[in-house]
Amino acid sequence: MKTKFNGKIHIVYDGMWGSCGKGKFCGELALNPKNNIQVCVNNNAPNAGHSFVFDEGRKVITKHIPIGFVNKNIPYLVIGESAIIDYERLLYELTNYKDILNGRKIYIADTAAVISDKHKEQEIETIKSGSTFSGAGAALVEKIMRKDVLVRDDKRFLQLQENGLIKIVNSKTFFPMIYNGIAPFNGSENILVELSQGDALGLNNSANYPNTTSRDCSPAQALKDIHATDYSLQVRKYCVFRPYPIRINNNSNAGFIYTGDFEGAKEISWEEVCKRCGLPSEEIKKLEHTTVTQRLRRVAEFSIKQFAEMLLDTKPDECFLNFAQYIDGEIAGLSNREVKNIQRRLKNHSGTTSKSEEESISIAIKNYAIEHILGYVENMEEYFNNLLGNDVLKITKIGTGAKLSQTIARKDISQVADVRFAVKDINPLDYADKENVPNLEL
Repeated sequence: MKTKFNGKIHIVYDGMWGSCGKGKFCGELALNPKNNIQVCVNNNAPNAGHSFVFDEGRKVITKHIPIGFVNKNIPYLVIGESAIIDYERLLYELTNYKDILNGRKIYIADTAAVISDKHKEQEIETIKSGSTFSGAGAALVEKIMRKDVLVRDDKRFLQLQENGLIKIVNSKTFFPMIYNGIAPFNGSENILVELSQGDALGLNNSANYPNTTSRDCSPAQALKDIHATDYSLQVRKYCVFRPYPIRINNNSNAGFIYTGDFEGAKEISWEEVCKRCGLPSEEIKKLEHTTVTQRLRRVAEFSIKQFAEMLLDTKPDECFLNFAQYIDGEIAGLSNREVKNIQRRLKNHSGTTSKSEEESISIAIKNYAIEHILGYVENMEEYFNNLLGNDVLKITKIGTGAKLSQTIARKDISQVADVRFAVKDINPLDYADKENVPNLEL
């Protein structure tokens, strides 16, 4: 018997060209007990990966298993009907993350497509625009042509099911209002939907075509893929973005292939980013190799055109600014706990205590960094909201590093110190200039 769904659907998507760090925030949302997530679902392909770093340092990278699996209490991990699966990659994840899965099986739609070596070879031979050549597009073409490349027809997946690692279910099982295979849902389950790549890479994005991916990467598509279009009022959308957008390298397995522009924004070097934010060049470059190709990403200035159009089209409920350390290197790795500690120490600091001058300066630098980021955030919100005439940019979390704890919630830093260093006329496209750091004496 079907029951009307009254839960919440949380959708995490990338507002740019990908690699904004969705995995970090998907993991955070999944681990937050307030969200009470019961189902994690994606429709991903191996042309993109999600990364999550535990505070103790372990890094998890998945291309198929929903990254929300880092919460061992979430019972239902789903790969949906629009997914395009590389069997070898899935097997690697099932094996390598066996301890985190902790006996949970992965539910896979019977009509998900399967990639073969033939598909990868076809892409290298035929695609002449930016691609990871993972075979995802070619496999999708064969599915559209009604050829047998589905999970239900692949003996390897049937063997995984026999071994108890996965369960192949009817493709319409993935929304809890439909009771025909997964579990006895009661209609109140909260769902986390993880989108891959970026909104600007969508196949139908006219500004980027043909330098796109093979599918749509929008929240609207995510709802369609889980049969939840009737429940749009119960959706909460989270847009992840970064101060400097990226695209994949022009060098690929098929040689040099231009991967597309940045919609009017100027392409720059990572050396320029390092110069602006004060972080070591090698440190940034370690972070900026793609999960799939392992090649250094391209980087550019912020594209007002792309970002404004994305905001109008997707209307996010919350925005997460990641890579905030690229605005000011002094904020790198800062966590909520450290922010609160800085607040406490500043509040109690009389100027004549035993704190060393070096310690006081260190606190002031951290405080300045926080204030600079807040200034950037507040002015960026004002700028885009005025530009678009809508209150569509609400930045609620700020990522300062890869680890789970290296995230600052704005509510925790809204009252940092009595003196606010951030000036009111910061342009959202201006980045930290270390020469303009104010007097650091407390």
